[in-house]
Amino acid sequence: MQIQYVGFQLKAHGRDYTYKVIDKQAEDREFIFTISNRAFAEKQLPFQDAAGLCYQKLQKALPLETAENPLPRRTTLSDQDLEAYRESRRPARKRSW
Repeated sequence: MQIQYVGFQLKAHGRDYTYKVIDKQAEDREFIFTISNRAFAEKQLPFQDAAGLCYQKLQKALPLETAENPLPRRTTLSDQDLEAYRESRRPARKRSW
């Protein structure tokens, strides 16, 4: 299975990031992840990290997909997704002993 970043589009509500999943055993599929303008305006996420965050979310979700529970083709990143991203990017605290 291969994931290809197709690109992003500016929309009134935010940015749509598109990915194509190529699977030899199945039909190619496209997934779109939306990040709101608010997330960028409030500096919850830098523009340059948005495509990578969406890619990671798709990469983690694909192995969990089943025929009974397929991944949605459109997903809006939640505040919890953005908070988890920020937490993972914070530098470790230096100990001052």
